[in-house]
Amino acid sequence: QVRSHFFAQVLLRTRWQIAHQRRANLVMVFATSLGRVVAVALLYVQLADCSVCSVGDPVTAFYAGQVDLGSGTAEACKPDMEACFFLGKIGSGPDKDGTFTIDWDDGDVHNKQVHHTLVRLGSTGSPCNGPEQVPEDIDDDENWVPPEIACTILPRLHWEGSDPEWNKEAIEYLKRMHQPDETIDGFDWHVILRFNDADKCEKVYKSIESTLRECKEQDPEQCRTHKYIRAIEYVGDDPETRRKTGRRFHNPQANMKAEL
Repeated sequence: QVRSHFFAQVLLRTRWQIAHQRRANLVMVFATSLGRVVAVALLYVQLADCSVCSVGDPVTAFYAGQVDLGSGTAEACKPDMEACFFLGKIGSGPDKDGTFTIDWDDGDVHNKQVHHTLVRLGSTGSPCNGPEQVPEDIDDDENWVPPEIACTILPRLHWEGSDPEWNKEAIEYLKRMHQPDETIDGFDWHVILRFNDADKCEKVYKSIESTLRECKEQDPEQCRTHKYIRAIEYVGDDPETRRKTGRRFHNPQANMKAEL
């Protein structure tokens, strides 16, 4: 399809020159009053910003076909050819690929799909905006579910826990005494004990808690009813909550498969 560009070019260039002249005058005013640096910054922002283009907005858009510039010879359009930008209106878009459908003012039904970078809003002369960019990891983060862990208790050790030998002795005692399914140590003043059976977890917790409650000191820091532990707490859901939700038993292998 070959388009005659003579009259369209006159109209297009007239509107284009007026818009450019207005922008040039604006830059000149700022350059005079605020200096060349402000003028350059303003021009940069102007070129970098995109306009929000909506259905029905008048635009000039690239025609990816052939044009007759008046010489009688058809030339293939290229994006750097100003003569290949024609008047039209936004018919729809942008789609997910950033393409608008353009309804050409002269009724041409060809080459109506134009990428947003090659569509200029008539009122500003700046490129039209593309599709809204949504970071790929947003949905994953919003839908992320923390992995299920076994029933966990956290005994807080006495201040001697900063001594490596004392700490090692305490950890070995707790592991031997309570037989946790998993022990996470390496901390000065606490240790993490996990039990796959919530009932066993509760039993260990209550046993230690009972010993700690024997303390009669007003200052809890002075209590030594337990040789190694000064306080205890659950991490995550307690055993009762786990039982009510059908999670009394924790299967670490199944959880590992789910994570993969």
